[in-house]
Amino acid sequence: MKHHTPSHQRGGPLRIPTGTVCTSAFVAVALLAVATVRADAQELADQRMRVDTLEGGRIVVSNPDSPQAGPEGVPTLVEVLRIGSLDDTCDAFGRIMSLAVDGDGRVYVADSQASDIRVFSPEGECVRTFGRSGEGPGEFRLLAGIAWQPPGFLWTIDSVAERFTVFDSLGTVLATHPLRLGPAASHPWRMWVDGVGSLHFWLPGFDRTVKYGTGPGLDSLESVPEPESIPTREAYTEQVAVGGGRISVQRGIPHSPRILWTINPSGNMWQASSSVFAIHETTYGGDTLRTVRLDREAPRLEGRERDSIADAVGIAARRLPERKRALEQIRTGPDGWVWIETEKGATRAWEVFDERGYYVGRVSSPVPIEKKPFPVFGADRVTGVTLGEFDVPYVVQLRIVRGG
Repeated sequence: MKHHTPSHQRGGPLRIPTGTVCTSAFVAVALLAVATVRADAQELADQRMRVDTLEGGRIVVSNPDSPQAGPEGVPTLVEVLRIGSLDDTCDAFGRIMSLAVDGDGRVYVADSQASDIRVFSPEGECVRTFGRSGEGPGEFRLLAGIAWQPPGFLWTIDSVAERFTVFDSLGTVLATHPLRLGPAASHPWRMWVDGVGSLHFWLPGFDRTVKYGTGPGLDSLESVPEPESIPTREAYTEQVAVGGGRISVQRGIPHSPRILWTINPSGNMWQASSSVFAIHETTYGGDTLRTVRLDREAPRLEGRERDSIADAVGIAARRLPERKRALEQIRTGPDGWVWIETEKGATRAWEVFDERGYYVGRVSSPVPIEKKPFPVFGADRVTGVTLGEFDVPYVVQLRIVRGG
């Protein structure tokens, strides 16, 4: 969710390259509805599954709503690590804002309440803590997100001080970069590192995603406009108590479609409309390389559930869409697998597609995983946050067992 805050610009560099293609990548996605000429088509063992290559080279993978995992079966997830406690120790978390995992399996936990970063060994032992509240080098006014960039750089974003700080694994400050973020922010902040080590960073105030090179410098390579929102029915207005008064806040109508997007290991963007079970891989230049579909309709929104939602937000039931969202979030792993969340609230299972776009199946989690902070998908682990008794946050790692 994008949160608008008073502007606090410091005039730091934006560093978006000139001459960048400015066409929204999602415009190319709309062409899928008319690009029906097929240059090549391959039917797989399941006759309902097709891999088509269109004239322009775009690949369309059409999956039936049944797993294509093969004889080994659908992968499973097993909890192998849990970090957290109620004690006043290193693993007692306040508000976990963001997570990162380095190449050696160390887990970095950004706690915005404490304004610090805790580092844990692959076995869950507290290794060190660095950062604190303040405005000096290595300090934070609002620690909004972290991302690990091989071979040894931890990028952090301070959304109030408007700057990047780059640390090594020991907590040494390697570089500080001022930013111009504009009058908007998102917590946790969207940052991705692709398979070649490029950092991708969302600039909500400028409605762009920027790709930077590797290393602690800040040399932008290219940028792309943020995918456009889908026009929906008008928002509704809610009165919210603030201090001693009330203000009017505009909110989107529940289950109205929106654009979902993320960066994949190839450095391209997966995009989707939340109302349709189809994702589209697009480049920064706006070309659509691949579409992956699942033959599944969004569930209908009707009956008591429809009336209950309308009553809860104070609008007429007729203003709600006929169907719920088919998708909630898109995640990716370094192996090119795509993990799609379809549930509101904490995630209890993902719909998973392999690097070819073949539907692997529904992979359940042994514990509910919070959507924020964003879970981190590794080659064989999922690292996320689950809430224990009294909503105490715990960092958990789930091992991906691909043999069923």
